Amino acid sequence: MKQTDDVDSPWTAFYPAAVLAEALEQFPTMLHAWDFHVAARPHAPAVHYFGATLTFTDIDTAAHSLASALVEHGLTPGDRIAIYLQNDPQWLVTLLAAWKIGAVPVAVNPMLRAGELTHHLVDSGARALVCLDSLYAEVVAPIRTEVPLDIVVTTHPLDMTPDAVVPASTAAHITARRTFDDALDWSTLTSKDADRQFESTSPVPTDIGVLTYTSGTTGRSKGAMNLQSSLVHSSTVYSRWWDLRAEQDVIIGVAPVFHITGLVAGFGIHIVSGAPIVLLHRFDAEETLRAIDTWRGTFMIGASTAFIALSNHPIKDELDLTSLTKTPSGGAAVGPALVDRVREATGWVLRGAYGMTETTSPTHLGPVDVDPPVDPDSGALSVGVPVPGARVRIVDIADGHDLGPGEAGEIVVAGPMVVPGYWQLPDESAHAIRDGWLHTGDVGKTTEDGWLFVVDRLKDMINAGGYKVFPRDVEDVLYQHPAVREASVVGVPDEYRGETVKAFVSLTRDATVTAAELIDFCKSRMAAYKYPREVVILDELPKTTSGKLLRRELRNV
Repeated sequence: MKQTDDVDSPWTAFYPAAVLAEALEQFPTMLHAWDFHVAARPHAPAVHYFGATLTFTDIDTAAHSLASALVEHGLTPGDRIAIYLQNDPQWLVTLLAAWKIGAVPVAVNPMLRAGELTHHLVDSGARALVCLDSLYAEVVAPIRTEVPLDIVVTTHPLDMTPDAVVPASTAAHITARRTFDDALDWSTLTSKDADRQFESTSPVPTDIGVLTYTSGTTGRSKGAMNLQSSLVHSSTVYSRWWDLRAEQDVIIGVAPVFHITGLVAGFGIHIVSGAPIVLLHRFDAEETLRAIDTWRGTFMIGASTAFIALSNHPIKDELDLTSLTKTPSGGAAVGPALVDRVREATGWVLRGAYGMTETTSPTHLGPVDVDPPVDPDSGALSVGVPVPGARVRIVDIADGHDLGPGEAGEIVVAGPMVVPGYWQLPDESAHAIRDGWLHTGDVGKTTEDGWLFVVDRLKDMINAGGYKVFPRDVEDVLYQHPAVREASVVGVPDEYRGETVKAFVSLTRDATVTAAELIDFCKSRMAAYKYPREVVILDELPKTTSGKLLRRELRNV
């Protein structure tokens, strides 16, 4: 898709040069992209993992072996294979093996417990599961009779890198290697077929590249059908936007890869660009900082909470972090105060990224060399401008008519990144995606030249005595206080106002501040109906494994 300036799309003036340089999509599917780099650079590093390095050939050979073994045990094209792992090399190998077979990978959050996992496996109809041996013992084995699994493969985090040196902070989360009588063992399977070249299928752009499940904040989680073409598009957008190149860039894989952000802006950009990716099993602030220094990482996407943890860690001052110059932040909009704090602590310049599971990651990205504007009404920092192919409207929440620049309403989007629907849920799909337009449930506004401000989620809006309060507004003010590390704001019942504003915060290291002082801080900086009437100070705020703060868990605290 050749990108050209368009008088109706003034935001293209902000596009980085690499986005406009040539046709955007160079590969029809993700497997075609992978095969290209395997052929072109077979011995180049693909994955760095605890000091060990796996080449493109290492990963591809393992994927062929796993694909051969799974087919021998009955897996066929179209079957679903669930991936229940942390950020380990086996995740990438299983993803590639599924594509080679023509199966559908199902991304599963490794934090899920028995009831949640049962839903994912039954809903997707997964016939095969690849999981950590520790998760099999704790979660999978007790529910085997309740789920449709015919094939289970267990693996240890170090199965592909037995000589890796695992730091103590991570080793505490890695149990001794185990095998099971009613499950297949990864090492045994892949070594048996180590020299076998599997005859891959020929995927097409309209094939489902992965089923990724929504967080389920408004009910049971749903499987979004992210197509191969959408994965290629979004991965290429990220790669071009940040000008990622195989020989000069290193991706720090902080975002969990079961989540669409980590999948696309981790494995996706690795596969499309050929740049190596550093995996760390699970997020640890100190080890992430050490990895940036050791591997000279250049690109990293993470939630604001990850950047907060990294910029607050004292070891940062002992390391060289200057190589990391490409730092988009996804998952939730970041405020100006947080951007300033991270820049001051580390030198990293955060840029916005907006998208969701149903948009296969980004619909908007922050231009690399342009400081984003701040909305004068809400104080929100812009998340960026529409990426190539994205069409964006702001519609009235009540009746759905289009709104103009500066008017707040629901964000609706269309384009090659939008999924065709949810797995086997036609009614929910038709409600969310109407005439090709995805209704995001987010409230936002735009400028005339395309900058998007995400004000908040519709369901999180607080009605305080008839006044609408968006939690983001209050959180942004709290982040201006130097003692506040994290902030999350919710509405709670109030006899007089109907709802009132309640804030939860965690504090920076060695900070001392009282709840009353934080209330006064907000009161002096915002309208009377907005400031929090109650502030609760916690050691840690609840988060999803992708780093998003969980407001819903705070409402009953």
